[in-house]
Amino acid sequence: MDIQIRKFKTFFQLISTLIIVFIWVSFALSDVVLPTKSNAEDDDLSFIISTGRAALNTPEETDLARRRALEDALYLASLEGGAKINGYSAIDSGTNLTENFVVRPTTKILDYAITKEVIKETHYEVTIKAAVGNLSENNCSNNNILNLTAYKPILSLDSAAPSWLAPILNGLYLSMITDIENRKNIELTKAMNTGLNAVLLKNTDDIYDYTSLTSGRVRTEVGSFAYVPKIRMYIDTKSSSINNETFLIMEITSNLYDGFTYSKSSSKSHKISLKLSNRSPWRTINVLSKPSKELISEALLKSVKKHTDELFSELDCKSLKANLKFDNQIKKLHVSLGKKHGLSLNSIAFTQGTNTPWVIFKVDELGNNTAILSPIDQRRDIKELEGKIVEFMEVL
Repeated sequence: MDIQIRKFKTFFQLISTLIIVFIWVSFALSDVVLPTKSNAEDDDLSFIISTGRAALNTPEETDLARRRALEDALYLASLEGGAKINGYSAIDSGTNLTENFVVRPTTKILDYAITKEVIKETHYEVTIKAAVGNLSENNCSNNNILNLTAYKPILSLDSAAPSWLAPILNGLYLSMITDIENRKNIELTKAMNTGLNAVLLKNTDDIYDYTSLTSGRVRTEVGSFAYVPKIRMYIDTKSSSINNETFLIMEITSNLYDGFTYSKSSSKSHKISLKLSNRSPWRTINVLSKPSKELISEALLKSVKKHTDELFSELDCKSLKANLKFDNQIKKLHVSLGKKHGLSLNSIAFTQGTNTPWVIFKVDELGNNTAILSPIDQRRDIKELEGKIVEFMEVL
């Protein structure tokens, strides 16, 4: 009886071991991410405080211990964002189970600053503040405010087109302006009777310009956009042996220019074709195939609305960028963007780095049209950062 019980226990242990092996093998076939309490998402940026330690056996090893402590702190900061575990299990002939793991961080250190260094008896400690995560260039959930100046449009109606399309053409432009004005993240300045002359605006100083001093010129500031739409309507025909068709072609283009420089920032175009009439030997077909003016007007308005939606769906993903300038009086870096453009004290700016992948900046002071920035690593020579282009993102 005891022999049977021992055989049963041995058999049960073998089955249990095989089940565990199966589970671990299945577990090891795929990468597993174990998040920590501050796990960073793919497109998130988070700031993590971590402390690294290294053994200090002799005073001569201070530099080596410091470097190892810094490496330990950076590794711990990476793990704080999440870890990827690869593992496998093995069982030998004696039914002994062994597990093997490889742990890799899933996030990157974008920039860091050493906040504290101290020697504690036989250890060197380094505390850092690290920016961990990934910087996404396409952030469509930002809170940027787009400041637009709508200049005089370019409206064109072909002489062969029906004359009743003239008021519809102007109405399409006004519909676009109304649609833009009603968008919650748009601040629109109307200059619809003023043509955009980029060369004149760039080469004219307000102080010595008579027009600027008297009636004023409509300018677009840094961080804002000049908006010039172009709508063209013309007639196209298609002929065959028994049928002649007339089509209305509408081409609509929205051009955006960067403020101050007036260089083209982006452009969006659409082209639609509407059948106006049909000439065939069959009068009934000609009458029935001819759309009413109301239907044509409605189709054109829908096309304009679609164009505007697609234009601003792309602009919503467009990040704010600016050039860093160094102010010799206050000895700080600043940009010509501020609250007017949607920045807040929670906004973070970044640019490509040298010793680190990125240089991360925080907003110290914020005005309506200006922001003072400082790098999170205060040891950097900020004069060397002048002229760099920084891109803004929101970190809540």
